[in-house]
Amino acid sequence: MLKPVVRFLHSADLHLDSPLKGLSNLPKAIYDDLSRSTINAFHKMVDVAINEKVDFVLIIGDLFDQESSSIKSSLELKKGLERLNSNFIKAYISFGNHDYMMQQKAKLNFPENTFVFPSNGVINTTYEKDGRVLAEISGFSYQQRAVIENMVEQYQKTTEAPYHIATLHGSLKTNQEHDTYAPFLLEDLKSVNADYWALGHIHKREILHQQPLVVYSGNIQGRHMKESGEKGCYLVELNGQEPHMSFHQLHDVLFSEEEVAIENVKSPEDIVNKLEQFKGTLRKEKHKTIVRLTVHLSGSDDLSIGPDFVDEVLEIVNETEEEENTWIWINEMRLMKHQQYDREELKESNPFINEILKTIDQTEELDAYIDELQLHPLFKKYTNIEMNDLKDEIKQEAEDIILRNLMKEG
Repeated sequence: MLKPVVRFLHSADLHLDSPLKGLSNLPKAIYDDLSRSTINAFHKMVDVAINEKVDFVLIIGDLFDQESSSIKSSLELKKGLERLNSNFIKAYISFGNHDYMMQQKAKLNFPENTFVFPSNGVINTTYEKDGRVLAEISGFSYQQRAVIENMVEQYQKTTEAPYHIATLHGSLKTNQEHDTYAPFLLEDLKSVNADYWALGHIHKREILHQQPLVVYSGNIQGRHMKESGEKGCYLVELNGQEPHMSFHQLHDVLFSEEEVAIENVKSPEDIVNKLEQFKGTLRKEKHKTIVRLTVHLSGSDDLSIGPDFVDEVLEIVNETEEEENTWIWINEMRLMKHQQYDREELKESNPFINEILKTIDQTEELDAYIDELQLHPLFKKYTNIEMNDLKDEIKQEAEDIILRNLMKEG
């Protein structure tokens, strides 16, 4: 007998009405857009659910950013759930480490289509359609901010439903980058008779395993540069054979890391013109975007770059962005001046430079400084750079400065 088809959205970490950190320099219009972005992304998700005629929506933890929600975010969430209800779409939600206190208020506020997983351990509920049970769905809400025990041992399939979907707001025990809540091992999840693991808590979307599918959908809207790139949810179809997944972009504002190469720079005007072209290209993508930009300059030895150079260039290129419907705001910019030279030829022709470059290539001493830097609590919080990338950038910049000065003297 063929299994029925079940279609649902997997989302997590809405963080509705999340406060903005480190972005107070933005113009009011752009700041206001960003302030509304999590709520707008949520309503886009509801639109996707309705347009795709899904059976139900999963929201796996951290609907709100803190223990108590604002009136606005609570009303917007309820409005979205009521729209789903009007279109006969169920919603299954759980609360996570950020909004665990909201579980106590949830039953009073949500429409009849919404099932809230309780906070007293993993429980199972079922999704029915036309009088037939099509899926068993497992999950739990947080009772306190830190859930430190492995909850996976409480998951099990208890009915003859065609599909078992397990929801979990937590992280791999081996995860070094985030606070480890409801920790699990991949082998733990694979041991449960589940057709799909819908995970939340980690804001970067990732498929941890294919059979069964173990998936982080990521958050629906980035809130700072450490959450750069496209954000959204997954549309999942279980059909008894090969499951289908498709990513649906939801972000209202995109955080993006970009690089631009500019050759033969003779004046600041050359840089401004190139950046205007760069913004025009990005604008065609139709995303309001906050950019962290690295500019690689070559053939720019005669260009004088003072301490205020970057700030002055940014002031010029950002000047009219407030008036754009699809604004591109360059929030940070770093200039990298590159000398035009043949590295290998220099090493062969000049023993002194060869020794310098060999010293730069050795990383033991630099590794020690970087390792110490990583231990500082503010480093992880306010930076979004891989350690290997940081090492490479430091070495490259040191090499450029040394060789540029040596060649001037030569």
